[in-house]
Amino acid sequence: MDRDLERRLERAKQSPDREQERRLSLLMMMMRFTGNSYDAVSFLLTTEGDDPKRKSRFALVVPPINRQILDLLFSLVFMLDDFPERSLAYELSGYRQIREEYDKFHRRYGTNPKWQQYFSDLRDLQGVMERYLAITPKQKANPTIIERWFAPYRLMNMRTKSRPFLRFLEKWFYGEVSAQAHLNALGLFSSGAIVLASLAPEEIREVIEGRNIHQYTYRQFSRTLITVLAIASEIDTFCQLHNREQLSRLWGLLSGYVEEAKDVYEQRYRAMVS
Repeated sequence: MDRDLERRLERAKQSPDREQERRLSLLMMMMRFTGNSYDAVSFLLTTEGDDPKRKSRFALVVPPINRQILDLLFSLVFMLDDFPERSLAYELSGYRQIREEYDKFHRRYGTNPKWQQYFSDLRDLQGVMERYLAITPKQKANPTIIERWFAPYRLMNMRTKSRPFLRFLEKWFYGEVSAQAHLNALGLFSSGAIVLASLAPEEIREVIEGRNIHQYTYRQFSRTLITVLAIASEIDTFCQLHNREQLSRLWGLLSGYVEEAKDVYEQRYRAMVS
């Protein structure tokens, strides 16, 4: 998929259609960020090599990674319901955030020589985005007139074709993953036994280290796989990259082992990739 999308983007760069280049560039960034997250989690959780520095409890950092790519999935699903308009709104909100970040830090560190390269880089990026997104003089003068992009909890309640699926994701995945990523009381208590295992009596420690941590790792990595497959399925279908057979096979394989994967597959992706 990455190679297919890269070739499509290269063709768009050679054409006069700048809007097509913008859209494919956005999807390419999303695809590569997703792939990087998968590679990072796989590296972190592998048992190959038996490196003494790699500990099983490192699996506790997987939920924040899963939350990142779930956030990306929410945005992607929502914008694909009306991709030309919503993808532009998504990128415009990024322009507003860059302007606000520049102003905030410049007010505090604007006279500090050590920060000048940072400000120069942000100005360069701002200029690129102004050309790339055709920022109007009005938006440039007052970026606060650009609407912010909403978080998943807002996106799932907006009127859109995919709202039932987004609500399903929030109910069965995002809420719990977000709790663990933010480490609210639920998130902390659900994994607290793992970090306190060394303080537990031997028989309890053996259960935690011999069973609980592996169950935890299995569930979190399964969610990584589900989210990666979902993002890949969305992009492949929208761009017509013709990898449906491979995606269908992977969904079927994962669904045979993981009930949550089967639920997501039946909710949306069986019809999409079959």
